[in-house]
Amino acid sequence: MRAVIIGFGLLILCLLVLFKIGEVNFTKGNVRLEVIVAIVALIFFFVGLYFNNQAQKKTSGNSSEPLVSTQGIDYDQIKKVGLTQREHDVLVKMADGLSNQEIAEHLFLSESTVKTHVSNILFKLDAKRRTQAVQAAKKLKIVA
Repeated sequence: MRAVIIGFGLLILCLLVLFKIGEVNFTKGNVRLEVIVAIVALIFFFVGLYFNNQAQKKTSGNSSEPLVSTQGIDYDQIKKVGLTQREHDVLVKMADGLSNQEIAEHLFLSESTVKTHVSNILFKLDAKRRTQAVQAAKKLKIVA
């Protein structure tokens, strides 16, 4: 966050300097206004590319979420059990050992929605606890 604030501060400083230089040259008649606007647009474009590149590196290199292997998953069994796609997503996260709050953060859901999905999963897999549900899902090859 600090780097973004410093970056934008430096960008504003550079723009102020550029505007002052442009003002002096524009009043003298050396540079047209379109050239100054084009230079400012290019600066914003390249700064935007830089910050986008930094954000992409940060999110791709910082992924703590394990990759889910879809090999060996019996999709017909998922339909037989009656799990929805979202319930299956929650079940996969449960198998990864995540708490309700962590599942909610990963799947962009509220914690109460995750609790509802977990309750439905427990009912559909005839389990009393999360660990039983995960074991039953692995036995049925619903999760890897």
